[in-house]
Amino acid sequence: MCVLLYTSAICEKLNSKMQKKEYLGEEMRKRLFILTVIVIATGLFLLGCSSDGGSSGSDLVIMNARVFTSDVSNPWAEAVAVSGGKITYVGDDTGVLTYIGSNTRVIDAHGDMLTPGFIDNHCHVLWIGALQALMTKDLYKATSVDDIKRFVLKYAEKNPHHTIVMGVGWQYSYIPGEMPDKDLGDTIIKDRPMLLMSYGGNTGWLNNMAIEQLEQRNATAFRHLAPAVDSEGEYTGVLMHFHAFNPLDFYTIEELGSNIKQEMFNEITKILKSGLSYGVTGYNDVQIYKSFIPLLLEFRGQGGLDNVRVRGSYYVGSYSLEDEEGLKSNLAYWRALYGAESDDHLVLGDSVKLYIEGVFDSHTCLLLEPYADQPENYGEATWSQEDFNKVTEIIDGMGIQCCTHASGDGGIRRVINAYENAITVNGYRDARHRLEHCDLPEPTQDQPRMARLGIYAAMQPNHFFGNTNGEKRLGFDRLQRFEPWRSLESHQINLSFGSDWAAGLLNPIYGLFLATQRLNYKFEPDWGPNEKILIENALRHYTIDSANALLLENKIGSIEVGKDADLALFNIDLRTIASDWFLLAYPISVEGMEVTGWEDFVEMTVVGGKIVYRKNEENY
Repeated sequence: MCVLLYTSAICEKLNSKMQKKEYLGEEMRKRLFILTVIVIATGLFLLGCSSDGGSSGSDLVIMNARVFTSDVSNPWAEAVAVSGGKITYVGDDTGVLTYIGSNTRVIDAHGDMLTPGFIDNHCHVLWIGALQALMTKDLYKATSVDDIKRFVLKYAEKNPHHTIVMGVGWQYSYIPGEMPDKDLGDTIIKDRPMLLMSYGGNTGWLNNMAIEQLEQRNATAFRHLAPAVDSEGEYTGVLMHFHAFNPLDFYTIEELGSNIKQEMFNEITKILKSGLSYGVTGYNDVQIYKSFIPLLLEFRGQGGLDNVRVRGSYYVGSYSLEDEEGLKSNLAYWRALYGAESDDHLVLGDSVKLYIEGVFDSHTCLLLEPYADQPENYGEATWSQEDFNKVTEIIDGMGIQCCTHASGDGGIRRVINAYENAITVNGYRDARHRLEHCDLPEPTQDQPRMARLGIYAAMQPNHFFGNTNGEKRLGFDRLQRFEPWRSLESHQINLSFGSDWAAGLLNPIYGLFLATQRLNYKFEPDWGPNEKILIENALRHYTIDSANALLLENKIGSIEVGKDADLALFNIDLRTIASDWFLLAYPISVEGMEVTGWEDFVEMTVVGGKIVYRKNEENY
């Protein structure tokens, strides 16, 4: 990494000189042409001529761009015109002339790359975004328990009005025995309930006061979080299903802290604005709770979603069949929201989120072969095959898409079995049921079954980077088929990309880099190097393929006439991400799990034809 940092400046200068030498003449000719086009267009309108859209022309025209459309039938263009929030023209600079009128805003992209707005297929920007108001994110930077203590105490002192002290980002590797407990939690803070979420979001770490309060306030909800017990049956302070934690199951919104609702709204706004600066215009928040829906609708009512598009997926817990009628009632309520509350910026009611298992780090993914570091342990599933068949059969029968967390090959097979059963019972439809993460699909049986059954792989390339636990848990040989993007492509399975924020970095540049380079945490390409994919495919997986996974491909995901004008203008050619010199030219820095260095590539982001982000207002 030191070598990378040392040589980056030289590489940047060399690359700049090469670009100037190769493209100077072309760029000058292009700029002169754009200027001529604008002058001619102005003259025509002064003479009273009209364009296709009338004398006022289009609302927005972007010219002189490298336009990657994500439309396989017309992959590249030079110019785009927008009217009424919709794309009205995609083609060359000459053809866009008639779309320029007296009121048209014309943007010269200077040869920069224009893409569809990126669509994050799996994230938690609404729910975890709101919870950011209650937790410290500094734990991602921690490298020891002492760091955890320092960050937690700093946060607790700064937020005395918060009933609970939460944080996210701790790792197993620096915890004694790789798993925390309540007594270690008490050494951090003892006089307030402490609830810390692991970096992957699945494991919770509580102190004694938190255990007591949660069990006293809602014993059933506490049990559903799968509290671990020791040999004497005492709670250890670990919750194995912390991904299901909803503080509103235990505390009222007023109890959580004064003005906490507005703080939640502010945090959601902050992360959505951050996404716009990365070119992300659409999201699937895959874990929406019933108690959160009124807050979400209030946030929308305040204009919080005006500049983005978000689809929510309703959380269905692994204990739902304990009250089957209650489950059906909740699903009916959720389904009704599709027509009652969905609009251009928020879609509710058409998908649900389930979990079949946990994560590799805590040995809670279900595997077909045992863990490399625990030869007797195959992991565990949160549902039996029979119960999962039943719950997916109910959901599918109501016309709702299933999005199931499934990482291990054993868990993936169980989900595929259930989806196939739903087809057998309810008949085939274009359900687009998804495997969330889909890290380790078995290659000879299950990948072909996914293709045959029309099952989607909703993956997050950030997860590929991994850590030492990945090799310990799975072993080197099994990692050769970890996140097999190219194999899934070869089966023509719909593969889409996202971030899994806050467990992963929101900026899609990191995902594009890992998908095309397959460098792991050691910065080595030795985990299935043949599974890297072309950058053009990776771009489509993050745009039109994600739109397909969200059932929104007719509205967003590609630059085509008639679709919503959601666009991102990058100051680099994203194809260079797949080149050998990209990391040299644009080095990154790593602190704990915090990665920085690729935040400034987006010049402008457009949603519905409206410019919602500009890096430099003087340029655009």
